[in-house]
Amino acid sequence: MRRERMRLSSAVVAAALVLSASACSSSAARCEEEFTAVTTSITGVASATFDCSDQFGGGWQRGDVVVEATTEDEAIAVMDAILRAYAASPDIEDRWATPQEYVNQDGSIIVGANDLGFNGAPRVREVREHYGITPG
Repeated sequence: MRRERMRLSSAVVAAALVLSASACSSSAARCEEEFTAVTTSITGVASATFDCSDQFGGGWQRGDVVVEATTEDEAIAVMDAILRAYAASPDIEDRWATPQEYVNQDGSIIVGANDLGFNGAPRVREVREHYGITPG
């Protein structure tokens, strides 16, 4: 009887781990899909790719965003539009981090959220507070 309970307990633990891992991977996929969809909907974005992880006890979000800009001011304007779109999207979670930098197509211009008054790459919660935007 005791051996049977141990097998049952092991099976339950294994099932829980599989479910947790699939929940993490689906959460990461949702993060990547949402960030990509919102980012590429902005005029002036040439391309965007995201890599998200939602592991036990934390996670991370990384984005590579290429903007169509020939001046730093144009790149900052596109980045500003992107950040405002993140803030307005109800599908992007407060805890997710925004990209660290935004680069133009030839790599000659690199801007970051510090150019808009942020202290480094902000989380979406900080972007919403900064712009006073509540997702709708």
